[in-house]
Amino acid sequence: MSEVNAAVKNFSEVHTDNNTIDSGKNIIFTPEEWEYLMQEVNKQFAENGTVDYQRAINNARYLAMLAESIRQDKEGKVVTFTDEEWEKFVNEQNLHG
Repeated sequence: MSEVNAAVKNFSEVHTDNNTIDSGKNIIFTPEEWEYLMQEVNKQFAENGTVDYQRAINNARYLAMLAESIRQDKEGKVVTFTDEEWEKFVNEQNLHG
């Protein structure tokens, strides 16, 4: 496990942008993203003995986004539309171009 933690610690000193890794820039993770990143790195390392860091970052950020959406839904901080309301909203926005 210490090998995985060391790999992630070293990796926290690089930056990802447009699905490429730039070792000259830092990546900033929210605490929740970091937790998911550690889980993903541990999972990949256990399964393969290696880690695809780009995939791990993408998965971590996606899972954190889903968790935030679920939290907002549970707190009632979402807007819901019926099919008719959605159609009216879209038509009012002139999104069909």
